[in-house]
Amino acid sequence: MTFWEFKSGKIEEGFAKLDRILNTLAQNEEGFRGYMSLLSYEDSNALTVITLWQDEDTMTKSEKGVYTQAVEQVKDLIVSPPSIQKYRVYSTQLYQRQE
Repeated sequence: MTFWEFKSGKIEEGFAKLDRILNTLAQNEEGFRGYMSLLSYEDSNALTVITLWQDEDTMTKSEKGVYTQAVEQVKDLIVSPPSIQKYRVYSTQLYQRQE
């Protein structure tokens, strides 16, 4: 999970770049399982990205590739490098209702 803080008025541009990175670079990485981008209601310049990896090894490897490239591509748009927090999935349930 990474927490991004963009300079005022730069979140749209930064979010678009990060989304492209995740849709291209990350999808080609071994062990990548998906991601979710969360825009904050409280802070219009904040973005949280949850990436899902097969295991800790592939997640760690991604930090040297995908993460480093992402930071490099948006460095002029962010206040400071994003903070990282690592979690292990305990359980999950996703529902898709047919209407």
